[in-house]
Amino acid sequence: MSPAKCTGYSIDKRPASCDSYEFTLPELYRKIAKEELREDDEIREQSLTQMREWIAKHPYIRKCRTDASFLLRFLRFRKFSVPTACEALERYLAMRQTFPDWFKNLDCDEPLMKELLEDGVFTKLGQNQDGRMVILFSVRLLNPDKFLPIHQGRMMALLIETLLEWEELQIGGFQVMLDFTDTVMKLYGSWGVTDMKIFMDAVNRSYPIRIREVNGVKFPKFAVSILNLLLTFASPKLKERIVCHKTMMEWKAKLSPELLPKEYDGDLDLDVLRREFRKHLEDRRSVILALDEMDIDTAHYSSLWNQSNLVENEVEGGVAGSFRKLNVD
Repeated sequence: MSPAKCTGYSIDKRPASCDSYEFTLPELYRKIAKEELREDDEIREQSLTQMREWIAKHPYIRKCRTDASFLLRFLRFRKFSVPTACEALERYLAMRQTFPDWFKNLDCDEPLMKELLEDGVFTKLGQNQDGRMVILFSVRLLNPDKFLPIHQGRMMALLIETLLEWEELQIGGFQVMLDFTDTVMKLYGSWGVTDMKIFMDAVNRSYPIRIREVNGVKFPKFAVSILNLLLTFASPKLKERIVCHKTMMEWKAKLSPELLPKEYDGDLDLDVLRREFRKHLEDRRSVILALDEMDIDTAHYSSLWNQSNLVENEVEGGVAGSFRKLNVD
């Protein structure tokens, strides 16, 4: 199920009227929403009202979307605890403005972004029987000579912002499938500690995404130390959900049969799926770019990203510093 094409949303923090919400997803998602997120019609309406009132009175939020589609991603992320959903929204708005090079002007028509998407690194496979959105990353298709960590991070930010338009993802979360077959050292060695911190903070704390499981395969031994370094910035919950499988057979067993691509002895055509998602990106381009118009006074949130400086300096001079000296050509 794809979100309807939309040209834009109001960013007035005190709109004259708000949209009404109707739950239209299959019964599976109503069940997940109730059992896992405490969501029902009454709680949803009360929470939306409270969150809109909070935004209207907030001294530092200047402009923000208040439509149900946008606010529900934070309420579902925090299981309808309005105070923590509001905190998540604050962090999200502050993150985007604190690191604009990473998280703003996410344009699918930008030449480098367009090439990254067309290279086929990412594919949205669909929803599995548990209601989770399944996405595939064919990591070997990523060209480390052309795309720096910030380009890779911007692609991830664009994908996350776009995927969050699906209520199925907001409710069911997603399952990540990573295929590291035939990847090269240069791909891993390009990431510095600052890049890792920015990216992992976004995934862990700033984007309202529910990562249910991460399955990797063929991860190269030469990059294990870099992975361990990256995971020092991951939350304990995320670490628990990451599994590196020993064999391709083991990895494929984690995919529902109907979501198995032809390249992995299934029926799905990855080229078709990638074209469909590209069309979706184009349809939502103006909506994603309009997110940049939201505004918050970042001076009050600078301390959020000024922590662990001693750890960073220590690591910069250690493992990460060594990787920068490696000859990876």
